[in-house]
Order: sequence, then C-alpha cells, then structure tokens
Amino acid sequence: MKVVAVHSQKGGVGKTSITLNLAHEAMTYGFETLVIDLDAQGSATFLLGQGIAPKLRAKDWLNDQIDWNQFIEATPYDGVFILPARKGLRKLDRLMSDAVSDKHLKQLLKSLKSQFDLVLLDCPPGINTVTEQAYRAANLVLVPLTPTPLCLQSYADLADFTRDIKTDPNRMAPFFNRVNQRLALHRQCLKTFAAGQDSPPLGWVRSTTLMEQIAVNKRAVTDSHPEHPVSRDLSELWKAIVRRLDLHH
Repeated sequence: MKVVAVHSQKGGVGKTSITLNLAHEAMTYGFETLVIDLDAQGSATFLLGQGIAPKLRAKDWLNDQIDWNQFIEATPYDGVFILPARKGLRKLDRLMSDAVSDKHLKQLLKSLKSQFDLVLLDCPPGINTVTEQAYRAANLVLVPLTPTPLCLQSYADLADFTRDIKTDPNRMAPFFNRVNQRLALHRQCLKTFAAGQDSPPLGWVRSTTLMEQIAVNKRAVTDSHPEHPVSRDLSELWKAIVRRLDLHH
C-alpha cells in the first residue's frame, strides 16, 4: 500500500479537486483506493461521501483498538472508498497535540494495509500536528502550487517544515495547478521555480472552469470530460505519481 498526502500551506489551490481526479485515475487502473478526508471543511466528503457511515468523532482517532471499516464508505466510483471528515475534526489537531503518541495516522494506515493499494490523504491547509502526522505517514507529499509569488514562498516554508520535523525532503512532489500560460506572471513564476529547484515539478495542470464545476456535478473531469486537454494534464500527473511510487498490482 502506498500513501500520498495532498497538502498545501495555502488554501484555494485546488487540492481537493486534484484528489478527486487522482482517485478516479486510480480506479481506471484498477487500484483499490481510500481517500481520507483530514480537512474539517470536508470538501472531499462533500464530493465523494454518501452520508451512510456512522459519524467519526475526533477522539476516535486516538483509539488504537477501533475498527476503521465501520466508518469507511463506498463512493460513486468502483474501488474508491472514503473515510469522511466530520465537524468534530476541528478538534483533532488539539487532541493529537495533547496525546502521548504521534503515530495515530500511521496506526490507522497499518490496520488497513491489506485492503487498499493506494491511500490519498486530503490534508487541511496550513501546518499543524495533523499535517505533520500526514507527512510522516506518506510515501509521497503532493504539493499543488498556483504559479504566484505567494505560492512559491509557501513551498519554501514547507521545505523548511520538512527539515524541522526531520522527514525525507525527497518525499515532496510539487506540481503546478491552475496554470494559464498566457499570463506573464505565471510564466515568470514557473521559470523562477525551475531555477531554484534541483528537479522539475511533477507536472502542471492548466486552468479551466471545468475544474471549478466539480463542486457542482461531483464528478472528476477525467470522468466527465476525458478528452479535454486538462484531463490529459491530470493523466500525465497520475502517471508521474505511479512512476515515482513504483505503484503496481
């Protein structure tokens, strides 16, 4: 089982829409996939959840004897499941900070290892104890960036964060989202980022209103518009992740 955390220090960079499209790509490749919604806003839950599983309380995350399967729901996509976020998730950072162990997320994932090929962690924005545990548990941290100076600075802050918590910086996999090549600012930011990194970003996804419409139709763009150029961008991003993780059946 491979674990991918999708995280950005900034909100509003399309983190959850990317997660949904990656889950759909995983389905087309036949991977049993679990999306864990760690964001109290519950956007991934809104898009994929069916509202049928018992409500998971924040304190349940600290219970190492819990049967997580009772809280996992099927989604409209075959082979894709979700551990939904609930409102009580707002308390999770404080509870994890106060707890003795810092491995609650690792313990959850270990208990589900035999059931899934891939886990996608839809992380909250910012840096806190929850995201720290996600970074420690993940094989790859996918960082969506919009090509703006503030996002470039936020990525530099995340690089400092990985050093502070002593995780492997090679797990970081930045890519650009909502790219408009007609904008001089976007082109300049892409060049600036490339010049400051040892390796290129994992990929880039063009700007399109189709990604915004996901919140309305609750379907991945790779599902609703498979021939659209943005779907090709997403497919290439998925393939890059597969290669990076050496993900196979």
